[in-house]
Amino acid sequence: MEARDQIPERVLARRILETLHLVMRKIWAEVKGDHREGFPAQSYRLLGMLAQRSYTLTELARAQAVRPSTVSRAVRSLSAQGWVAVERDPADRRRVWIRLTPRGRRALRRLQLRAAARLGRRLAPLSPEERMILAQAMDLLQRTLGGGAGPPATR
Repeated sequence: MEARDQIPERVLARRILETLHLVMRKIWAEVKGDHREGFPAQSYRLLGMLAQRSYTLTELARAQAVRPSTVSRAVRSLSAQGWVAVERDPADRRRVWIRLTPRGRRALRRLQLRAAARLGRRLAPLSPEERMILAQAMDLLQRTLGGGAGPPATR
């Protein structure tokens, strides 16, 4: 590929963001329509964060760019489902820690599996060559973003 044929970074970045947004919007709309779990789709990111470690309400609100009261309502709902636990910090009783419960971890995993299955059905028409190209592109994107690449694509 010659220099004049290269895609500018900003154009490629926009295409990637638009594609990621499309994937998330389509797949989560389908998952949201599936009411088996009673899972509020907007809580997916929150549970995903809590799967990594415990957070305070303030940290969650900052990371989600919302008010603490918004996160507090979501946490109350998730707590009522038994998916998160709310615990006071023993060193600072004003601070509240939110952690994912084993039940919440299982619910998140089921949701992730359903989303992956729905996306998998969308990818089914791709040829083996197209699947390999897409897998390589995802590995490259993950590596570029510092997430490392997953296991080599098979099938």
